[in-house]
Amino acid sequence: MTEPFLVRAKRGRKLVDPVNSVAWFAMDGFWLAQLPVPAYVALVVTLSTGGLLFLWSRRRDEDLALNSWMWMNAFWMVSDLNEYEALRKAALAVGCVGGLILAISLRPSNRRRKPLRHFRRIRLGGGIRRRRARWRRKRP
Repeated sequence: MTEPFLVRAKRGRKLVDPVNSVAWFAMDGFWLAQLPVPAYVALVVTLSTGGLLFLWSRRRDEDLALNSWMWMNAFWMVSDLNEYEALRKAALAVGCVGGLILAISLRPSNRRRKPLRHFRRIRLGGGIRRRRARWRRKRP
């Protein structure tokens, strides 16, 4: 019997997410040590696992911002190791897009705002007054 896609994706994400983190950390470490070959190997692992995380994601906006950060870091690393100025500017552009996506994802959606408005009205507005009025009527 085959498993549903979401079950496989959830199980796969539990494996791929730590691999992505370790590869990303290794990429930055090899870049810092100026070791280009291991840095490029870690770069390939980082970007491929990041792509898998994005495909399996339920939080598309957050994972898209994370992938933008990975690509920004990758472009920056390649530009630094090979002295390509154009890739540094591409890294800056990708970083700006990722920051914009992150800012948009932090903004609460309309679905989240409606319940908050409802609770705010109860706490600050008529709800408290109604309870006080009922309490005053019950007092002798």
